Parts: sequence; C-alpha cells; structure tokens
Amino acid sequence: MKRIRLHAWRGSHYIGATELLTMLGRITAELSWELQIDEVAPGPTGARIEALARQPRVRTRALIVAAFPDGQIIDGELRGYVDGDADEPYIVLRAVDSTDWDIECVDPQVYGALKIALPDSVDA
Repeated sequence: MKRIRLHAWRGSHYIGATELLTMLGRITAELSWELQIDEVAPGPTGARIEALARQPRVRTRALIVAAFPDGQIIDGELRGYVDGDADEPYIVLRAVDSTDWDIECVDPQVYGALKIALPDSVDA
C-alpha cells in the first residue's frame, strides 16, 4: 500500500471524516467501512461515530451522515472495502492524534487521484 499524510488542521478548521470522504468523492463513494475507533471528540457526533463502530461494516453515506457536521476522530482507523465480503481493505484512513490523517491505498491510480484531491498531502 502507498501512503500519504494530510494535516487535519487548517488554522482553526479541522478536516473531519465527512469532509475528507467528500473530498475523495467517487474514490470512496461505494465502499463499505470497518471502523476501529480508539477516541473521538465528545458530543452527539462522536457518539454517532462510536455507535457505527459497533457495526460490522457501514456504507460511506452512513459514515458521512453520522460524522456530519463536525465529527472529530482523534485516534482510529476507517478501513474501506470495495466488496462487502473482501478481506483486505482497498483504502485505510487513519486519524493520528487528531493532528493528521494517514491515507493508505492499494491502487496506484487511486494514490494519484488522492494526491490530486489532496494537493497539500505528503508521502508518508
């Protein structure tokens, strides 16, 4: 898997899961996700994200809705699968200490699209 890192904070603005998934658009639109959440910011949005993490896999739309508008994953992984029965993730979004997002993907074309969608990301 190739990996890039994106700073989660832009001044006082946090790029949350909803914004990140929206930025990635069709790359993640049809995926199902396993959530391994270690810590989220307190509040109703955090509680919705934690509730989703108790499900086996959830669709991208459900994740976006649960994390809207300001869901902050402090530490955790979102593993996206192309096929609901797939064993290996297609893409992994990892929240690192609420400061960065590490993004890994198996498809070199997707990696290129990520670099275009997230131009201030760096190879990690």
